[in-house]
This record gives sequence, structure tokens and C-alpha cells, in this order.
Amino acid sequence: MKPAVKTVAQFGLLVALTLVLGLFDRALPLSALLSGGVPGLKLGLANTVLLYAVFLWDWRASVLLMLAKVLLSGFLFGSLSAILYSLSGGVFSLLVMLLSRKNPKAAALTASVLAFLSVGFLLWRNSTPRGQMLICILLIALAALAALILFLLLRRHPDWGIVGVSLAGAVAHNLGQILMASQVLHSPALLYTYLPVLVGLGAAVGCLTGIVARRVLRALKQL
Repeated sequence: MKPAVKTVAQFGLLVALTLVLGLFDRALPLSALLSGGVPGLKLGLANTVLLYAVFLWDWRASVLLMLAKVLLSGFLFGSLSAILYSLSGGVFSLLVMLLSRKNPKAAALTASVLAFLSVGFLLWRNSTPRGQMLICILLIALAALAALILFLLLRRHPDWGIVGVSLAGAVAHNLGQILMASQVLHSPALLYTYLPVLVGLGAAVGCLTGIVARRVLRALKQL
């Protein structure tokens, strides 16, 4: 297969994958996890496809894929607000992944520190957390611990760098979404109510998708 044809085929497959993951993402809205959540916010599973573009292509192709994902998924399944949230999350995520690819250890350590700070903040605001909030705090704590373990792992095994990049990109995606939501809804309170939870969820999702991406890229290299 010629290089140009191969690139077009890969691009088409990744765009299709973003749409499929976008449908699955819509079935798991954050509003179901966060009481009174912001409409349009999602975990960003479809945004993890950008991770493959970052490692397979240059930044121009990655930007093109991000724009294709935002516009196609927005017009097919979403709304104007969904497009704004997806675009802000995609821009933040892609920028952070391109930068953190050069130093994934720093990305993993930063995500770990942010997640631990989020746990401390939530415990400070909820001295005796119960029910849903307690589950969120436990999930964020596990994500923070996973990010810390990843940082230690990267010191001996640099080939795990893609997991660190994925983790940082997922956290940045949720950060971009909540920043846009606070502007669209004129609600700065979202930054200290939902943002800590989104940091933890982003770290958890980023670790899982990064592990999957690592195995996929290793298989692609063998092929």
C-alpha cells in the first residue's frame, strides 16, 4: 500500500473510531455520575483517539483529526454546546499531549499531584463524605495513586511513556470542558465543585486508555 493511501486509510479508521466511542460516551454522561451535572459534559473516551494520532503522525494531522472529531460528532449526535465543550476539551488535550510526549514522567507526576490535591479539597469541603461523594473521593484517590505508580514505573521503563501522555491528555480534556462550561453557563462555581472530580476521573480514564494504546501501538509496530 502506498504511504499516502495508507495514511488516508488510517485517518478514516480513526475518525470512525471517534464516532463509535462518541456514541458510547454519550451513553455514559457525567450527569449520571455528578448530581445535577452540566449537560454536554462527557468522560472524553472518543478524545483518546487523538493519542494514536500524536504517536503515529505529526501535529498537523493530529489537529485535523481533532477538528474532524469535534465537527462530525457534534453535528451528528450533539448540539452547539456539545461542540463547544468538545472543542475546548480537544484543544487542551491535544496541546498537553503534544507537550507531554517529550516528558511523560513530568506529566504523570503533575496529574498525580493534581489528583491528590483534589482529594484534599473535597475532604476539606466535606468533612464526613457519604454516598456518591465518598465514591468519587475514593476513585480520585485511586487515580492519584495510579498516576504516582506510573511516574515511578517510567523512571525504569520509559516505554510506558504513552500511558503518561494519555493520563495528562485525559485530565486536560476534562479541564478544558469545565472551563468552557463555566463560561457558557456563567457559573464559576463549577471550577471548585466539579473540577476536582473531573481531575480524578480524567486520571483514571487516561491510565486505562493509555495501557490499551500501548498494547495497540506495539502490535502495529510488529505488523
